[in-house]
Amino acid sequence: MITPGRFQPPSRQMVVYGEPVAQALPRVAKEFWVTQTVIVTNTSLTGEGSLTARVSGILGDTLKNTVTGIRANSPRQDVVRIATALRSRGVEAVVAIGGGSVVEAVKAARICLTNNVRNAADLDRLKTATTAASPRPYLISIPTTLSGAEYTQYAGITDERTGVKDAFHHQDLAPDAVILDPEMTLATPRQLWLSTGLRAIDHAVETWCAKKPTPYSDATSLYAARVLARWLPVSSKEPENLEARLACQVAAWMSIQGATVGVPHGASHGIGHALSAVTGMTHGITSCIMLPHVLRYNLPVSRERQDILAMTMGRPGEQLADIVSGIVADLSLPGRLRDAGVERDQIPAIAKAALANPRIKANIRAIESEREMTGIIKAAF
Repeated sequence: MITPGRFQPPSRQMVVYGEPVAQALPRVAKEFWVTQTVIVTNTSLTGEGSLTARVSGILGDTLKNTVTGIRANSPRQDVVRIATALRSRGVEAVVAIGGGSVVEAVKAARICLTNNVRNAADLDRLKTATTAASPRPYLISIPTTLSGAEYTQYAGITDERTGVKDAFHHQDLAPDAVILDPEMTLATPRQLWLSTGLRAIDHAVETWCAKKPTPYSDATSLYAARVLARWLPVSSKEPENLEARLACQVAAWMSIQGATVGVPHGASHGIGHALSAVTGMTHGITSCIMLPHVLRYNLPVSRERQDILAMTMGRPGEQLADIVSGIVADLSLPGRLRDAGVERDQIPAIAKAALANPRIKANIRAIESEREMTGIIKAAF
């Protein structure tokens, strides 16, 4: 049965996949009539012979500035630093090179410009409203992980005062162009690549098992789960296999399309955000640990959907939670909270923070008490 609903296409975005950056980036810049650019990236991707050096060479004389040192979880101070660089006269495009933290910070910096935000504390007013003006300058993203942050209309930014990651929204916040070149992922550390791949599986699974899925989100999440289940392990065993890496990149793109049209994720994401706030754990690792336990908790109300996804992932008759935990183990990623450095005495704070996360209310099976939440987290310890 199809539930009545409304489909609003996601933001207009160009995605170029399977084409080398050296060919795709100049063409995209030309289509946008760009003559001055700024690169934003993190420290690990800079230096002689680095990805940033390669992209700098491609941009040539159009490159006017490079902002480096963007930290994990996109702290506000980094957002302000980027916004200051983008205020330079004549800058028409910013090129983000890296994973989710880099592109999230750049997305937020762009609405800082259109809302005249000049310091970290002033970002508070963007939590409730932003101007309708489209973010500028153009944003071209070259992802090196499978986080999926390149496709969403929101940016998760950490408030250093509280450690909490706030979401900033704008209907046009997603990058104007995304270039998926698997060669640009070869330098990505193994655990980061694979754990963000699990994050993409989490996107697909929680979208498929959402309270109110849509035909569009069903199609994209099934595709993503099937492809990631096949190709993510291949990319682990054969790190130089560009076909496997590109397949994972495209699947990560598809995995988050449900979120771009308003299908919210559930408790795995909600608890994951709490884990990040309390312990500093990366989102990819939170998905490795929490998704199987949330699936087991949700099984009484989502058994049919989970069974379909298990079949799609090539393992009919098996429990979806076991399939996911098996992939995590095969990839040698952390499967328990204690394996990721969480202390037992942190569980109450994690449970309290998780219950306050809006994704918990979106979970297909209600989690109404701190006792229930604590039970799920303890099962993962």
